[in-house]
Amino acid sequence: MGPTPPVVTISAAYGTGGTFAGQRLAERLGVGFVDRAIPAWVAAELAERVEDVCAVEEDIGEGLSHWVSLFAPAGAEWVGLPQPDMGWYHDQASYKEQVGAVLKRAAAKGAVILGRGAAIVLRDHPGALHVRLDGPVERRIAQAMDMGGIDERSARRHLHQTDAARRRYVQRLYHTDVADHRYYHLVIDATTVPLATCVDLVVTAVTGREELRALGEAGPFETC
Repeated sequence: MGPTPPVVTISAAYGTGGTFAGQRLAERLGVGFVDRAIPAWVAAELAERVEDVCAVEEDIGEGLSHWVSLFAPAGAEWVGLPQPDMGWYHDQASYKEQVGAVLKRAAAKGAVILGRGAAIVLRDHPGALHVRLDGPVERRIAQAMDMGGIDERSARRHLHQTDAARRRYVQRLYHTDVADHRYYHLVIDATTVPLATCVDLVVTAVTGREELRALGEAGPFETC
């Protein structure tokens, strides 16, 4: 059997540069980057409209769809959404099932997956590395101002809204805390460690795990 394609999930608190880190990491590992455009993917699976899927997310996260839907139109065009042939029901269980199916198919091919509670959905996926980017609130606000070119008031508002929406999303779907470090193999303060270094650390961790797995598959060492 050939080598297993790398799978990395990233949970990123607001202001930690999750999208930047995820994109660079995917490039380094040579796999696809699955960002928060997943609503378009799910809509394609359900043969439904992106705005209907985002409506479910609005109910789940109370604001989550505002920033996630920014990615949806491009994603919908890319996958070529079919016209709906049945009624859409705002069913949280169906949504959860479809998101899980999309994440698992992406992982089977190898991917860097940002958000969506992927560390929880893929917690039993063999070889997957689960990463959390976090940091103190004030430093995340300062970093968001620097990266996004926004003022402190806007950054502070975005932080509270986005962090709360992401917590609600994971809590309602998976009944747990997205920031619980027990779900992650690697937790990095991305307000202190430069993002390029964060990427280097994750690549090193992925490479190390692959080497350990290869040693295990080779069997025990022979001794004289």
